[in-house]
This record gives sequence, C-alpha cells and structure tokens, in this order.
Amino acid sequence: MDETQIPKIFREYLWRVVIDKFPNLLAVLAFVSLLSSFISYKGKQWTFPTQQPNWFFVGLTALLFLLTVIVFFKSRIIKKLKDKTKIEFSQVSLIIRIGNLQDADINGEDTAFVLPVNTTFTDECITDTKSVLGSFFNKHHSSKILNFNTQLQEILAENHISPLSSGRYELSTIIILPDKYSIPAKLILVASTEKCTGKGFYTTPSTIDNCVHNVFQETADKRIANLCFPIIGSGHGGMGKTEALNLLVLCIKFYAKQFNHVKNVFIFIREIDSKEINASFLNSLKQ
Repeated sequence: MDETQIPKIFREYLWRVVIDKFPNLLAVLAFVSLLSSFISYKGKQWTFPTQQPNWFFVGLTALLFLLTVIVFFKSRIIKKLKDKTKIEFSQVSLIIRIGNLQDADINGEDTAFVLPVNTTFTDECITDTKSVLGSFFNKHHSSKILNFNTQLQEILAENHISPLSSGRYELSTIIILPDKYSIPAKLILVASTEKCTGKGFYTTPSTIDNCVHNVFQETADKRIANLCFPIIGSGHGGMGKTEALNLLVLCIKFYAKQFNHVKNVFIFIREIDSKEINASFLNSLKQ
C-alpha cells in the first residue's frame, strides 16, 4: 500500500476512536458536574457537601446526562454492522454480506472465492469445518477432501510454486485451483497465516495487504469480475475481527484503483462474528 495513504488512514481511525469514546467522556463530565453542584468555596474554605446544591451545576448535569444517553444510543446504531452494506470504491462496489462464504448465492465463471490457508498449504484445515477452507470444501467438494493435500502439492509444482528451505511457502502466495474445483466460480487459495514456535499461527497487516494485492494481480487476466472474501486474519491469524475487517476493506479500496477488472467485491462475515464487529469506521466510508 502507498505510504502516502497511511496518514489519512490514521486520521480517519483516530477520529472514529474519539467518536467511539465520546459517550464515556460525557458521562465523566456529568459526574464531575454533579459533584461540583455540592461544593462551595467561601472565605478561603471549601465545603462539601453543601446543604443546598448549586442549581447551575444541577442543570448542567442534567444536560450532560441527556447528551450522554442520546450519543450512546446513536453510537450503537453507527457501530452495528448491517447486511448488504454497500460502499463504492472507484469503479468497484464493495458489499458486506452477513452469512457463510460456502452458502453464497453469488456464482458464475466470472466469480472467484478467496480461501485463506497457512504457509504449509497442507494441514488439517481442509477437514476442519470450523475453518473457511474446511467448511467450503465440506459443502462443495466433500468427495475430494481425502486426496486434496496430495493433489495440491502437485498443483503447486505444476504452477512452478516451490516451498522455501523450511518446507513452507512464502507468505501471501496464492494459487488459483484448476477448473475441476470450480463451482463454476474459481477457487483461490492464499497463504495468509504462518505458524511460528511460541506464537502459534499469526499474520500481519503487511501480509494481508500483500494477499489482497496478489489476488487482484493474479485475477487481472482471468476475466474475474466478482471476488468473494472472508475476513482474512481474524481466525488463526489472531487479529481482532473489527481490525481485520477494516484492514481488508482499506486494502480493497486501495487496489480497486490499481486494477480495473474487478467490479464487485463481497466480504462474507459469519452471523456470530458480525455481532462482535464495530462498524463505525466502515460506515464512515459510505459518507
């Protein structure tokens, strides 16, 4: 991602943090105002509590409390993630869908599904129905699961993609699976996480950025107009769901300007995960 974009992204994120914490600030000010209404200073002596409140501070407390309630409930509305939220980036429409990627009703030869894997490309994720890859294959290619890891090694070799000396593949490596795996939409595997001793699986913002770039780049000459993503990095990668979603959206926004073949990008978020996401920053991009 262009480094000139970083200050703008930081300012937008900082502004959303301020707005997010504003109800808390109002509540603190209301409490201070309430205490102040029972404090007096006369003849170089402080008195607390006074027999009679200072009605100015009582009125100020009531006003701040009312503002706290209004801002709190308004911020709750801003934070809520809504299905089919649509954001326009250059010539690309980004649509948030609440649901499972494997159940997507978007399909066709001009569509591709992005499935995250780790840098081994071959592990138990293919049989883990809690993972994006496992749940997708369990629905669409259950008969191919048993031999998939072996076949995947052959596919990688045929595409001249070789592992590093560690036996793992480079982070952000992607492979478009052969047509026999198409549904008819194409399937793209992207190495978005890496296993590290003492850390387990992890990812970084730069890795996610490279993954998105590589997906756009590799599909540029494949007549792919629609891309379907899960949230990358929030599962085994260890990133928070809100942070991972915001990062993915910003990367898509940036690369949508660099490539002109993609027309629609769909991000699928499981319903259970959608309840944990603060969508205030995402909603600000619609303005």
